[in-house]
Amino acid sequence: MYCWSVQNSMAITLLVLAFIVIIVGLVGTFIPMFPGLPIGWLGLFIAFFSEKCNLSIWTLVITLLLMLIISVLDYIIPAKMVKKSGGTKSGERGALIGSMSGIVLVNPVILIFGSFIGALIGEIINDSKDIKKALKSAFSSFIGFLLGTGIKAFLTLSFLLILILNLLFNLF
Repeated sequence: MYCWSVQNSMAITLLVLAFIVIIVGLVGTFIPMFPGLPIGWLGLFIAFFSEKCNLSIWTLVITLLLMLIISVLDYIIPAKMVKKSGGTKSGERGALIGSMSGIVLVNPVILIFGSFIGALIGEIINDSKDIKKALKSAFSSFIGFLLGTGIKAFLTLSFLLILILNLLFNLF
């Protein structure tokens, strides 16, 4: 006969908490000012301590590194999109400053549109007569913001998949 124990209860509680935290992290990747990706990784970290889960330390380390890299790239991608669209260094710098200003000013609107506004201002400062080029750079920066958000959501979703596969098939 199966005996329910405090230890078993704790293992299940940790897994339920891990799933909740990863799902909150996934939703958070779409909410400005919410660190969804790190919160999603925290769910894997919580699951690591459950006796029902067999995640390896290497899985945690690799996913942590991926999370850190993607978190940094999330601020760089909009600037690189400006460059790819033919924007100037001023537009790139403006996009990067605009992206980071949303965090510093704790303003979700600036976080969403900061790279757009920064790239636009940077391009206008560089050449006030070419508004079309400035708008192209700004829109490219915004596409970069959306791309970064998509990558964060994908990685957070992969954390959920890693946990599910680990529980079902003892992978990772």
